[in-house]
Amino acid sequence: MLLRTRRRYTPEFKQHVVQCSLESADSQTVIAARFDVPTSVLERWRREHVSTHEKDQKPLPNRGASKSLADLERENRQLRKQLARKELEVEILKKAEEYFAKGMK
Repeated sequence: MLLRTRRRYTPEFKQHVVQCSLESADSQTVIAARFDVPTSVLERWRREHVSTHEKDQKPLPNRGASKSLADLERENRQLRKQLARKELEVEILKKAEEYFAKGMK
């Protein structure tokens, strides 16, 4: 049976990893893998880092690839419209193919 020892990280290392995750456009999974840290640990460090900052300070800039919920919902609606239109086009082409196939017989 292989026992895993609990790894300890210095506060400086945690700060460095969190700062890299906030400044990078890479996902949290990529950042966690780069520093050999579990993704759940990085998420916890980010939450702790954000919660320890005082409310009157400027929010930390997140230069990552995140989008707001409204942006994601807007994009989702747009993609659903495009999908519906493409499905309609496919149906029209199928019916046209059937129509012209009957004419060839």
